Amino acid sequence: MRVDWEARAVDDPLYYIASSQRVWSLSEFYASGPLLVEQIVDPALALLGVDPAGLRVLEIGCGMGRLFGGLAQRFASVSGIDIAATMVEKGRAECPVDATWFVGDGCTLTGVEDESIDHVLSFEVFQHIPDRMAIFSYLAEIDRVLVPGGTFQVQLRKGSDTKSQAIVRAMPRPLRIASAKSLRAVGVLPVIGDIDSWLGAIMPSTDAEAEATRLGFVDVSLLADSVHHGDMGYWMVGRSPA
Repeated sequence: MRVDWEARAVDDPLYYIASSQRVWSLSEFYASGPLLVEQIVDPALALLGVDPAGLRVLEIGCGMGRLFGGLAQRFASVSGIDIAATMVEKGRAECPVDATWFVGDGCTLTGVEDESIDHVLSFEVFQHIPDRMAIFSYLAEIDRVLVPGGTFQVQLRKGSDTKSQAIVRAMPRPLRIASAKSLRAVGVLPVIGDIDSWLGAIMPSTDAEAEATRLGFVDVSLLADSVHHGDMGYWMVGRSPA
């Protein structure tokens, strides 16, 4: 995953962070963040009964800090971690928000101290991870870094973005790789790197809830994914026990 996301960060970081639009200007990119935070974070905070004023938030898979502007309007401090050092480097240079940045390893929150975060967020990141165990590892790490009573929200994949993606996903891996190369060559799938680090693993909500419960999280519940169409994704939210 690191090799793929480093390549994407060099090639066109804004597109790979926010692929809903093929070409972004930096001003457009960062202006989209506060609107997204209003759409995806505020409902989770409301459901969990959290007033973010004075609290510390960490974003897993922060990229160049697109959401940091909106998060900084709500939380006292903002931190982010990303697997691609180039994403972090570009974010430090371009993001208009004062934040703490970490380079991660794709399955842990190494560098983030135990019980140092009040709310953890991950958006459009777990949906790309091809290994379910890496996602479960992140959930365990969220438990580690949250203060007692701290909260989290993670967006997960429950299906394919499109019918054609579902067809590619169902192929044996060698055929899936060959198909991805062909689609990329004709511009239908403009994604560099391994196809599976883009498609990600489907995570049934029952599996996600079961793992969160096993780890000891309480108040675990699901929210609709209002950003992606159809049955592509969902949110799981919860709280570390006090």
